[in-house]
Amino acid sequence: MKHQKQQQISPETYLRTKVRNLPIEACYINKNWQETGLASIIVARKHKTGNYTLGLFLVDTYALGVKDSVYKFSIPDEEFHEIIEHIYQDETMGSTIMMEEYTMVHNIIYGAIAFAEDNGFKPCREFSITRYILEEDTEDIELIEIEFGKNGKPFLIL
Repeated sequence: MKHQKQQQISPETYLRTKVRNLPIEACYINKNWQETGLASIIVARKHKTGNYTLGLFLVDTYALGVKDSVYKFSIPDEEFHEIIEHIYQDETMGSTIMMEEYTMVHNIIYGAIAFAEDNGFKPCREFSITRYILEEDTEDIELIEIEFGKNGKPFLIL
Protein backbone atom coordinates (compact mmCIF):
# COMPACT_ATOMS: atom_id res chain seq x y z
CA MET A 1 0.00 0.00 0.00
CA LYS A 2 1.45 3.37 -1.03
CA HIS A 3 1.42 6.30 1.37
CA GLN A 4 0.18 9.44 -0.20
CA LYS A 5 2.06 12.56 0.77
CA GLN A 6 -0.16 15.25 2.14
CA GLN A 7 0.42 18.37 0.13
CA GLN A 8 1.68 21.28 2.21
CA ILE A 9 0.10 24.67 1.61
CA SER A 10 1.90 27.94 2.17
CA PRO A 11 1.23 29.89 5.38
CA GLU A 12 -0.35 32.71 3.35
CA THR A 13 -2.72 30.28 1.59
CA TYR A 14 -3.60 28.75 4.97
CA LEU A 15 -4.37 32.21 6.35
CA ARG A 16 -6.57 33.13 3.38
CA THR A 17 -8.51 29.87 3.41
CA LYS A 18 -8.43 28.09 6.77
CA VAL A 19 -7.26 30.16 9.76
CA ARG A 20 -10.75 31.49 10.56
CA ASN A 21 -11.76 27.88 11.30
CA LEU A 22 -9.40 27.88 14.30
CA PRO A 23 -10.74 29.11 17.65
CA ILE A 24 -9.51 32.45 18.97
CA GLU A 25 -7.54 31.49 22.07
CA ALA A 26 -6.60 34.92 23.44
CA CYS A 27 -6.26 38.61 22.61
CA TYR A 28 -3.87 41.11 24.19
CA ILE A 29 -3.52 44.89 24.10
CA ASN A 30 -1.29 47.44 25.81
CA LYS A 31 -3.03 49.03 28.79
CA ASN A 32 -2.16 52.61 27.81
CA TRP A 33 -3.53 52.52 24.24
CA GLN A 34 -6.18 55.17 24.86
CA GLU A 35 -3.70 57.65 26.35
CA THR A 36 -1.03 57.14 23.66
CA GLY A 37 -3.23 56.60 20.61
CA LEU A 38 -1.20 53.48 19.78
CA ALA A 39 -2.68 50.04 20.32
CA SER A 40 -0.43 46.99 20.07
CA ILE A 41 -2.79 44.08 19.60
CA ILE A 42 -2.16 40.35 19.47
CA VAL A 43 -4.84 37.92 18.31
CA ALA A 44 -3.97 34.25 18.88
CA ARG A 45 -5.71 31.33 17.19
CA LYS A 46 -4.99 27.80 18.40
CA HIS A 47 -4.38 24.83 16.11
CA LYS A 48 -5.48 21.29 17.01
CA THR A 49 -1.76 20.50 17.41
CA GLY A 50 -1.49 23.03 20.26
CA ASN A 51 0.47 25.48 18.11
CA TYR A 52 -0.66 29.08 17.62
CA THR A 53 -1.03 31.42 14.69
CA LEU A 54 -0.75 35.02 15.79
CA GLY A 55 -1.68 38.32 14.23
CA LEU A 56 0.23 41.31 15.62
CA PHE A 57 -1.25 44.71 14.80
CA LEU A 58 0.13 48.18 15.54
CA VAL A 59 -2.89 50.48 15.37
CA ASP A 60 -2.75 54.29 15.40
CA THR A 61 -6.16 55.28 16.77
CA TYR A 62 -5.39 58.99 16.36
CA ALA A 63 -5.01 59.07 12.56
CA LEU A 64 -3.29 56.35 10.52
CA GLY A 65 -5.20 53.15 11.39
CA VAL A 66 -3.21 49.91 11.01
CA LYS A 67 0.39 51.13 10.72
CA ASP A 68 2.08 47.73 10.86
CA SER A 69 1.01 44.13 10.96
CA VAL A 70 2.77 40.76 10.97
CA TYR A 71 1.83 37.17 11.56
CA LYS A 72 3.53 34.21 13.20
CA PHE A 73 2.34 30.94 11.71
CA SER A 74 1.88 27.74 13.72
CA ILE A 75 4.36 28.51 16.47
CA PRO A 76 4.74 26.23 19.50
CA ASP A 77 3.20 27.09 22.87
CA GLU A 78 6.59 27.99 24.36
CA GLU A 79 7.36 30.54 21.63
CA PHE A 80 3.88 32.06 21.99
CA HIS A 81 4.42 32.61 25.71
CA GLU A 82 7.92 34.03 25.09
CA ILE A 83 6.42 36.60 22.72
CA ILE A 84 3.80 37.61 25.29
CA GLU A 85 6.45 37.80 28.02
CA HIS A 86 8.78 39.88 25.81
CA ILE A 87 6.04 42.37 24.95
CA TYR A 88 4.84 42.49 28.57
CA GLN A 89 8.32 43.61 29.65
CA ASP A 90 8.84 46.10 26.78
CA GLU A 91 9.21 49.59 28.25
CA THR A 92 7.82 51.25 25.10
CA MET A 93 4.54 49.44 25.66
CA GLY A 94 3.99 51.14 28.98
CA SER A 95 5.47 47.88 30.32
CA THR A 96 2.09 46.22 30.63
CA ILE A 97 -0.30 44.43 28.38
CA MET A 98 -3.60 42.89 29.31
CA MET A 99 -5.94 40.29 27.96
CA GLU A 100 -8.90 41.76 26.13
CA GLU A 101 -12.13 40.44 24.65
CA TYR A 102 -12.00 39.76 20.93
CA THR A 103 -14.97 42.06 20.25
CA MET A 104 -13.08 45.05 21.67
CA VAL A 105 -9.85 44.49 19.67
CA HIS A 106 -11.91 43.90 16.53
CA ASN A 107 -13.68 47.24 17.06
CA ILE A 108 -10.37 49.04 17.71
CA ILE A 109 -8.77 47.66 14.54
CA TYR A 110 -11.69 48.10 12.16
CA GLY A 111 -12.82 51.40 13.72
CA ALA A 112 -9.31 52.83 13.34
CA ILE A 113 -9.21 51.65 9.71
CA ALA A 114 -12.55 53.35 8.95
CA PHE A 115 -11.44 56.59 10.67
CA ALA A 116 -8.11 56.54 8.81
CA GLU A 117 -9.78 55.84 5.44
CA ASP A 118 -12.15 58.78 6.03
CA ASN A 119 -8.99 60.89 6.28
CA GLY A 120 -7.20 59.44 3.25
CA PHE A 121 -5.04 56.74 4.91
CA LYS A 122 -5.03 53.04 4.05
CA PRO A 123 -3.94 50.09 6.23
CA CYS A 124 -0.36 48.84 5.80
CA ARG A 125 0.20 46.41 2.92
CA GLU A 126 0.66 43.40 5.25
CA PHE A 127 -2.91 43.80 6.51
CA SER A 128 -4.09 42.23 3.24
CA ILE A 129 -2.87 38.91 4.73
CA THR A 130 -3.10 39.41 8.50
CA ARG A 131 -6.75 40.49 8.30
CA TYR A 132 -7.67 36.82 7.84
CA ILE A 133 -6.57 36.13 11.43
CA LEU A 134 -9.43 38.41 12.47
CA GLU A 135 -13.07 37.54 12.06
CA GLU A 136 -14.77 39.11 9.06
CA ASP A 137 -16.01 42.62 9.79
CA THR A 138 -19.74 41.93 9.65
CA GLU A 139 -22.89 42.83 11.56
CA ASP A 140 -22.29 39.66 13.64
CA ILE A 141 -19.60 41.51 15.62
CA GLU A 142 -21.11 43.76 18.30
CA LEU A 143 -20.35 47.43 17.64
CA ILE A 144 -18.58 49.22 20.51
CA GLU A 145 -18.36 53.02 20.59
CA ILE A 146 -14.70 54.06 20.57
CA GLU A 147 -13.43 57.60 20.01
CA PHE A 148 -10.85 57.84 17.24
CA GLY A 149 -8.59 60.82 16.64
CA LYS A 150 -7.90 63.28 19.42
CA ASN A 151 -11.15 65.01 20.38
CA GLY A 152 -12.63 63.39 17.28
CA LYS A 153 -10.12 64.95 14.85
CA PRO A 154 -7.12 63.32 13.14
CA PHE A 155 -3.97 63.90 15.18
CA LEU A 156 -0.62 63.12 13.57
CA ILE A 157 2.44 62.67 15.74
CA LEU A 158 5.60 63.40 13.77
